[in-house]
Amino acid sequence: MISNPKLSVVMPAYNAGAYLRDAVSSILDQSFRDFEFIIVNDGSSDATASILQEYERIDSRIRVFHQENQGMIAALNRGCRLARGKYIARMDADDISYPDRLAKQLTYLEAHPAIGILGTWVRKLKNDVPVEPWCPPTLPGVLRWELFFGVSVAHPSILMRRTIGERLGFYRADALHVEDVDLWFRASAITEFSNLPEILYEYRVWHGGTSQMDQQIRRETHVRFLRDFIRYTFQIDVPLEAALGLRQTRVGPRCQDLRQIRLTASLVRTLHKHFLEKNDLSAKERREISWDAAKRVASLALQASRLDAGTSFSLFTQALKLDYRLLAPSAIMRGLDRAISDRMSQRLAVDSAPATR
Repeated sequence: MISNPKLSVVMPAYNAGAYLRDAVSSILDQSFRDFEFIIVNDGSSDATASILQEYERIDSRIRVFHQENQGMIAALNRGCRLARGKYIARMDADDISYPDRLAKQLTYLEAHPAIGILGTWVRKLKNDVPVEPWCPPTLPGVLRWELFFGVSVAHPSILMRRTIGERLGFYRADALHVEDVDLWFRASAITEFSNLPEILYEYRVWHGGTSQMDQQIRRETHVRFLRDFIRYTFQIDVPLEAALGLRQTRVGPRCQDLRQIRLTASLVRTLHKHFLEKNDLSAKERREISWDAAKRVASLALQASRLDAGTSFSLFTQALKLDYRLLAPSAIMRGLDRAISDRMSQRLAVDSAPATR
């Protein structure tokens, strides 16, 4: 066991026997070697415990802790509070870290002291087959902006300064299924985020993964925490349907009525205005944030076109005021043109129809 490691890897494990060996081996095979590997077995009923005991015998960097099943948040908090490294890396028990992940993240954080939490680009695995990568932004200001709409850092890919986690008290017990979102909300007040623009992590999507469980609880808790975050940040009380609409611009489904569409578009514009005023942003960050806000309002305009052409046109005009680059040919513009043309054709057909007695 390393007595004073540079870095601590924290991994909760619950009934992860099917993929556990791949996950553990991907950490043990890292090119960076000065770490401890803290694994919390959260009351598994499969072969997880015996697999971990096997690895603990062959590699002194591994520290395994067993507990009755208490859930992901309790396991994460226990592992993080046991960590002795200057940095804490996250890892999930069904995922894979690429060999240079820790080395590259550590090099970056030590060269950028303002960054407290660093993720990477990730590739998803569905049925053990690599699919589309997720390549979130890298600019800190853009990542803070994206917090209003969803996750901007892949939680299990992060390397975090331990002092940041300690100041935040790590994970909140009531952030059920959104422990990462809540941590990012709170961390954004005291540190900056970034992502390495390189795929260094593979994230497994499968029927037993926590990402597929309790979607309704995840959605409701996320929206509740999002409203609190906006209220704390800008002293704005947000209607429930508008906060839900913000999330839906990222993960769907489409907004279903004009009231929600209007409220959501208005909130995007308000957040954009206050965000640019409050934050010290580079010119590139301001351009990217304005472009993102414009695309979201334009997307809402397209959704409104199915319901009311006048509202759709008004929202698109508002989107243009955020960023005139929307005038360039795009899928949104083509879709909006078709939708408005169809709606106007329907209106003309109704207006020109012969009157009936």
